[in-house]
Amino acid sequence: MLKHWEKIDIFIAILFVLTNLSYFFLNKTIFQTFLWTLIITAVLRLLYVIKKKLFWKVRNRLIFSGLFLIATPLFFLSIFFYFILNIIMAQYGMVIMNNLLREELAQLENGAPLILSQPDLEKLYSIDRWEKMTPSYYNVAFFDVESNTLINRFKYPPALDLTGLPSEDFSGYFMLKDKLYYGCLKKNNKRAILICLTVNQEFLDKFTAVSDFRMKYQNPNKDKTKAALEIASDPELMNNESFITFPWLFKYTFTDFNVSENQKPLVRSNYFWFFLDMDKIFRKISGVESPSTQTDLKKGIYLLVFLFGSCVVASFIIGLRSVMVITRSIHLISQGTRRIRNGDFSFRIKTRSGDELQDLGESFNEMAAGIDRLLIDEKEKERLEEELRIARSIQLKLLPPDTFASEEFEIAAVNIPATEIAGDYFDYFYKKDAYLSMLVADVSGKGASAAFYMAELKGVINHLQKTELTPAALIAECHSSLNASFDRVTFITITMARFILPQRKFQLARAGHTPAIFYNAREKKCSRIYPDGVAIGLINFSRDKMKEIEVDYHKDDILFLFSDGLSEIMNEQENMLGMENLEKIISQNSHLPAEEIKQKILDFSIRFSETEISRDDLTFIILKVKK
Repeated sequence: MLKHWEKIDIFIAILFVLTNLSYFFLNKTIFQTFLWTLIITAVLRLLYVIKKKLFWKVRNRLIFSGLFLIATPLFFLSIFFYFILNIIMAQYGMVIMNNLLREELAQLENGAPLILSQPDLEKLYSIDRWEKMTPSYYNVAFFDVESNTLINRFKYPPALDLTGLPSEDFSGYFMLKDKLYYGCLKKNNKRAILICLTVNQEFLDKFTAVSDFRMKYQNPNKDKTKAALEIASDPELMNNESFITFPWLFKYTFTDFNVSENQKPLVRSNYFWFFLDMDKIFRKISGVESPSTQTDLKKGIYLLVFLFGSCVVASFIIGLRSVMVITRSIHLISQGTRRIRNGDFSFRIKTRSGDELQDLGESFNEMAAGIDRLLIDEKEKERLEEELRIARSIQLKLLPPDTFASEEFEIAAVNIPATEIAGDYFDYFYKKDAYLSMLVADVSGKGASAAFYMAELKGVINHLQKTELTPAALIAECHSSLNASFDRVTFITITMARFILPQRKFQLARAGHTPAIFYNAREKKCSRIYPDGVAIGLINFSRDKMKEIEVDYHKDDILFLFSDGLSEIMNEQENMLGMENLEKIISQNSHLPAEEIKQKILDFSIRFSETEISRDDLTFIILKVKK
């Protein structure tokens, strides 16, 4: 018998014996440890046995999956509609609360001038009078106005602390000391009045009585985590017979007159806890007096139940049908595999499921019939590769020659795609005795889509460079011209320099691109140029954010523009080539022509990467001043 036991079964048996022994001979802690270990191990073993015995057949798995696919949507639909209902009702309740608060403030604001306009205002300076006519959270204070200064004449309640109260009119939420108020301060030439309500739980309960929600007050100066825990354990909510939904946050903004920032009162935000009283809402709905309304409501509910039930039945039928089709197809494929294994290549699978299983059966039939799909795929691959080679040759025609020389400059450039076609782009434009412009751009992504945007950019720049715009202005125009054609995930980074030959200066602008490296031959050192700028095509692109730097140049100076595919080359240790190595190569080889410096950079990149030059498109352009 033990021969058929697995090791886990023997372990459970031993654990069972040890658990019983520990109950009689060892302490309670050891017994509980053995007991919980036994329970967890036994449950895991039971789940394994159920999986092995019940779900070893694909048919059983698919039936279970079908039932799961029916029950899960129903569960999540119910949760979804429950949350949607709560969100709508909570938003509606918050709108009601906000309107009630606005009405309360409007009454205070309208009442304050009326009180100030009374000829014999001293009659109101009576504590007894205010105690009889106002709730406990009501506050009022009268002031004399002298030289824009408030001198208090009366306040109720007497303990009202007015420290920090400003002399200017205001209204809304505000804080004095550690208390939050809601009201306004109004004044005329001689007198002023402060009418406000203390924002506390009593004040919020006032709105609960006339609405379908409950509000819980939270002191703005109290730790929010502690306040949340107190609300969660509030006995009034926990022991309430009504069904209270999970909390929402009713946000408000208040002015703290006791804290200043830049010599102005600090404006802060806080929130009340907002709960929907669902029982109260349902009682109102069920208590509608109009019989016709009740009938219409019941009809609507019955209609929804009928539609929902129809969906359940339809889901069950569709799920059962799907399981039958799938299991039949799998059975035929399994049968065909056995026939093929026995050498019967005439067997064909006949499936009409109209899904991937039918495709699998047809592929099986093609294999059994000896159709060489690999050869077809190989020919298709060769065709695609030929098309990509043609696309690359067309793309290369859009780029200028890799080398260029004039009386003043010599240029060497490199463009190596990560795939067959690249999204990087370089270009230069020369007008004798006037200017030379050069740029490197990098389209986000790789492949055909990036190459398409690169071709668009080429056309726009070819047109705009004839206008003799500065680099920053030209980049901004590129954004305006191309922005409509960009999708949400596409953007282009650009670095552009324009050499003004008569002034022996160059202007450089950058749109989110890698910094440019400038080698100063007189000082024999490299520096990085990276004016501010955002990549074109991004939603936060702004002409005002485009900055431009102007630099004098002299003989043997070098300007090096490149894409991140060069500086981010990785070696086997996952270290990046980095800009420091590029600066070192340029400095050490600054005496060489631009073409030889280019080769030095490529050789170093290959040695550094050890296996490949770059996982990204690699583009750079070197300009060296000849005289």
